[in-house]
Amino acid sequence: MKKSILNLGTPLTKETQKNVFGGIREIDPLKPFPCELPVLAPPPPGCDWVRTGPCTYKLVCDTIDALV
Repeated sequence: MKKSILNLGTPLTKETQKNVFGGIREIDPLKPFPCELPVLAPPPPGCDWVRTGPCTYKLVCDTIDALV
């Protein structure tokens, strides 16, 4: 028996959608680790993980050669 995706639940209003997707911005940036500390792979030599925001990290390398 196939179900239509429209029959699975009630659609969210625009305001409710903003509250759901905007929740990450409400994390207190002054808390050292507001999220559970993620298990990141060890960075390649010459690179390091840098915290860019709440629960967000990016890989930063000294040179492009570190990634080749």
